[in-house]
Amino acid sequence: MPTSGFLARTLLAMQVAVLPSGVSAAQSATPPTPPPSGHEVKSPGNARWAPDVTSARTRAATDKQLIYYEFISPGCGDCRRMQALLYPAFDFEALLIGMVPVQVELASPEGSKLAERYGITAAPAVLITTASGRLVFFVQGFRTAPDFYSHVHKDLDTYRQFARTVDGVDVGKLSAEEAYSTGKELYRRFDFEGAAARLERASTAPGGSVDLREKALEGLAAAELELAQPGKASTAIDRLLAMTKNPERKQTAELFQAQIALAEQDPGHALAIYKKFEKDHPSSPYIEKVRGYISRLEAAAPKS
Repeated sequence: MPTSGFLARTLLAMQVAVLPSGVSAAQSATPPTPPPSGHEVKSPGNARWAPDVTSARTRAATDKQLIYYEFISPGCGDCRRMQALLYPAFDFEALLIGMVPVQVELASPEGSKLAERYGITAAPAVLITTASGRLVFFVQGFRTAPDFYSHVHKDLDTYRQFARTVDGVDVGKLSAEEAYSTGKELYRRFDFEGAAARLERASTAPGGSVDLREKALEGLAAAELELAQPGKASTAIDRLLAMTKNPERKQTAELFQAQIALAEQDPGHALAIYKKFEKDHPSSPYIEKVRGYISRLEAAAPKS
């Protein structure tokens, strides 16, 4: 019986951040060179572009609008081609009604944060979110204007239909199935706070199957960790481990405990979890990765 994918997705992409003792991830990274700040894009229509991401979020929250992020890079020919094909068009200005547009250099500090969260790897890219960060539309690269408009309008329609089913709903009255399905979709759309509330409901709502409750706890743990709440993530995983009889789900939950330890900057605890996993599950499909993490953590451990 396969797991729901919340934890499996995390574990398939597991990366152990092994740093020298006393050095944080923020300290170890080389910051990108920021572009000139405070620049405001001028397109040949009525759209009022925000000068930066913070301004865009503030305006979108105040006016209850979406945010249209346009990611560019210096020397990007496709970026210039996209702008030339979109900006002069009435269709583009019509699209931006109800949105706060902002242009972001992908390598800038704010661009890097957005890229890490939403998986953006190259410019040009267009991202549309709510003011709180819920994903509405994303495309990377640019082919033609008709192709762009076809995809963006389809995704906008899909999002608006979905939003009507979740916004303003009393989560405490949802069935287990409704809470789980909408929580899973909110997680996919990077709305981890909304996902956590629904997945918590799905894990306790009357009438839910054991399998659904376990999948909800997987999702709840993943959402809480995304929200930088490792204590709550750990509680959800402990609940799952106390309940599940599914061997694969048990293994992914145990490995997720190590991810929580790393998020808490406790590599020693993570190492202990990995070593116990190696002993308890020598034939696990994750065993080679786990052994690799053990080696890296041991190599980075302070020498006595």
